[in-house]
Amino acid sequence: MLARGALGIVELGTTVCSRVIPMGSKITVMLVDRRELFREGLAAILERDPEIEVIARFASGREAMNQVSVLKPDIVITEADMPEDLYLELRQRVREIPPHTRIIVLTHTTKDFALFRALRLGARAYLTKHIGVEDLLRAIHRVHTGEVIISPPMAAKLLEEFSLLEEKKDAAQSDPETHLSKREIEVLQLVAAGTTNKEVAEALFISENTVKGHLSRILEKMNARNRQQAVALAMEKGIIGKGARKNKD
Repeated sequence: MLARGALGIVELGTTVCSRVIPMGSKITVMLVDRRELFREGLAAILERDPEIEVIARFASGREAMNQVSVLKPDIVITEADMPEDLYLELRQRVREIPPHTRIIVLTHTTKDFALFRALRLGARAYLTKHIGVEDLLRAIHRVHTGEVIISPPMAAKLLEEFSLLEEKKDAAQSDPETHLSKREIEVLQLVAAGTTNKEVAEALFISENTVKGHLSRILEKMNARNRQQAVALAMEKGIIGKGARKNKD
């Protein structure tokens, strides 16, 4: 479930795989960014936290990958806008990253492809470079304990993508004659039982606007003038059972 956290960022779920941090130990961090000024500035900021130690800084993602299995950092902080050839190489080598190592991606872009690239690389946090210092330090600690964190604009894009995937899945399971999706047939069955839009929404855990959208597509696909005609046509074609229709008291 999505919830706004104290960081002003959005958390996807709660602790996924908590780890107990021994007293006195530090969170070791590797920095990977082509910009020297950014690397050095970020290192200086992170080391303000007595519980964080920057153990390595790399300008090259390839060089970092060659060392990550040796240095075994707790956290790798890298950039999102990497060249395509480097991204493809990192995807092939992602299994070389130690299991306990968490990846945090910092970005200045809101482009969808960069977000999905990061997730495919196994990133546990995707944050904009506009994040505040205290929020970043707190995010490092929380990712280290197993949380997954994504900034609000990116989380919205992720939800949109999941929604599209669900629609594609429904379309793949559609009725071959009317092309009604599985969800549209569920809506039609409830309508046939005499339920209101509100009751359909509650039964399927969706909004009333979503129900209206489904009904609009149902009428269009079935070339029906209203919901009653759509129900009658669906029963005639055997899409829903005739026993589904009931009179409301």
